[in-house]
Amino acid sequence: MSAGIQQVAASTNQVSGNSFQASETAKEGQRSVEKAVSQMASIEQTVNNSAHVVTKLGERSKEIGQIVDTISGIAGQTNLLALNAAIEAARAGEQGRGFAVVAEEVRKLAEQSQEAAKQIATLISEIQGDTDKAVVAMSEGTREVKVGTEVVNSAGLAFKEIAALILQVSEQVKESSAAMQQMAGGSQQIVTSVKQIDGLSKAAVEKSQTVSAATEEQSASLEEIAVASQSLAKLAQGLQTAVSHFQI
Repeated sequence: MSAGIQQVAASTNQVSGNSFQASETAKEGQRSVEKAVSQMASIEQTVNNSAHVVTKLGERSKEIGQIVDTISGIAGQTNLLALNAAIEAARAGEQGRGFAVVAEEVRKLAEQSQEAAKQIATLISEIQGDTDKAVVAMSEGTREVKVGTEVVNSAGLAFKEIAALILQVSEQVKESSAAMQQMAGGSQQIVTSVKQIDGLSKAAVEKSQTVSAATEEQSASLEEIAVASQSLAKLAQGLQTAVSHFQI
């Protein structure tokens, strides 16, 4: 029984050690989750900042587009004015020939400016489309980061609860181990006491056997004494009878 209890106590100690290791592992996992939460928060902040920058870029692109529209309008008006000036120069004849050349150059520059404005407007439109897509992607990234943060936070809480439960189990196992150790010590004392009682019982049996033998010897001696006493009594009676014959 003592050996079995000691084996159970040893197993309980091993379970206690394993529980402690599991608790430390859970705590390490919790610390890792906390680091992940911090990193996710940093990523979320970075994504939000990037989304803010991209949004500002989109707003600036719209402003540039408005400016380009204004330039394109001015170029169109300039082209129209140059065309009117060329018509007036043609009406003036030889006197307006020099002015007609200048008006033609102005018209060409206006057309080039208007064409450049159209190209810029096209590029700005593409940039605005890309920035809008980037804003949507950033918003989606922010949402995913929030979801990931919530998941990691949930994992952190789970690790915290696991660590607390393992700690409780470890404490209970320690108490059980201490109780088993006490039981093992008590059972060892019981075994020792039983051995002592067994030894005393054997000694008592031996003593009783010795006393029994002595009693048997004494009984035999008493029987012999009784027989001798009876013989002496008969002899005394015989003597008494004989003496009575000699009385006067």
